Amino acid sequence: HAPDVKLQLNDIKQKLKSENTYTVISEPVGRNTAPAIALATYYILKNNTNKNEDPIIIVAPSDHLIKDSSEFSKAVINGAKLAQAGNIVTFGIKPEHPDTGFGYINTQTSDKLDQITSSSLAVVEFKEKPDKKTAEKYCKAGTYYWNSGIFMFKASTMLKEIETYANDIYTNLINTKLQENGPTVKFEDYEKMTDISIDYAVMEHSSNIALIPLNCGWNDLGSWQAIFDTSEKDKNNNCIIGNVIDVDSKNSLIYSTSKLVSTIGLDNVVVVETEDAILVCQKDQTQEVKKIFDNLKGKNDLTCLVHNTVYRPWGYYTVLQRGDDFLTKTISVNPKSRLSIQMHNHRSEHWVVLEGQAKVLKGEETVILNPGDSIDIPVKVKHALENPSNSELRILEVQKGNYISEDDIIRFDDIYGRISI
Repeated sequence: HAPDVKLQLNDIKQKLKSENTYTVISEPVGRNTAPAIALATYYILKNNTNKNEDPIIIVAPSDHLIKDSSEFSKAVINGAKLAQAGNIVTFGIKPEHPDTGFGYINTQTSDKLDQITSSSLAVVEFKEKPDKKTAEKYCKAGTYYWNSGIFMFKASTMLKEIETYANDIYTNLINTKLQENGPTVKFEDYEKMTDISIDYAVMEHSSNIALIPLNCGWNDLGSWQAIFDTSEKDKNNNCIIGNVIDVDSKNSLIYSTSKLVSTIGLDNVVVVETEDAILVCQKDQTQEVKKIFDNLKGKNDLTCLVHNTVYRPWGYYTVLQRGDDFLTKTISVNPKSRLSIQMHNHRSEHWVVLEGQAKVLKGEETVILNPGDSIDIPVKVKHALENPSNSELRILEVQKGNYISEDDIIRFDDIYGRISI
């Protein structure tokens, strides 16, 4: 996602006419939140211009809705006071209903923390996502909060806790060389990191965690119920998005990405159409979609792993049609990005430039292609695709061969660390 993040940040800078600079700290492979937070904290501390400072860091998920920025700012200011005193701060949401989609945090009052800021509570324990009966018990207790996944801490505090409770991550981190081009660390170094969340690695073990209640219109947009709750409704309390024709439905979410979806007389129902699959369920059952995923996984059904649109570090591709010995797809390459130098043993490729400019390596030859130009890549010929311009590159690719699969890629050089040989 790093290239897309940079594009969006540049767009924001231009709109605001801002001179502020930024740094995107990226991973070559996902290893959950503990290694991600460890890497970001280590990077910030090591690259701090004033080595005597101990920066306070806030970590926030990117897919959350915060309606009241003023209240959120107040909570952050109070959190900074606790973080400065050496606490790891989490921000909790008072449960509005017994929700099984959130983790919970049990709290108690603390005179020590109250002296720093009166709005704080001491964390007793973190609880994983409960069943409905347990969630109801948590809500009745009055001491539990939803875990927002937002944390605040001094850099030295977090690194010390990671060293204590997740020493393998800490050891790998301090022995890793940071780099500026491509991902922040090398693939082979970061791949060694334990795949674990910060909750499991640190929060469940640490004894100096404080909680600030967050009352800012927060919502975790992690379920279709949450999307419905936060979206505009029509006169029948429906949220309708996309190519939809509805008759007499109410209290429902109907979402289409491409196909025409027609609905009649629904009530409290979710209908979601994507290029991969269609979901239909009662609105209060949207969290149960994980059971469908587990079912597909148990059957070794590739639907849970392979999507028509697949995102890569350089952009994304969308499969248009596939057969036993052919596949067609569109490839979108971000500005100033490139794919690996690679080769295929079982398939040839034909590329047609739809928009933008392509720089193509074919064997020992490099050519520039413009919209309407095309090129053939035979079997077992080294090749690479690059977007040298400042606008998006889109090409149409036709694969032909007796074996069509993503594992028929031999990479010789790759800035993202995905080397095959």
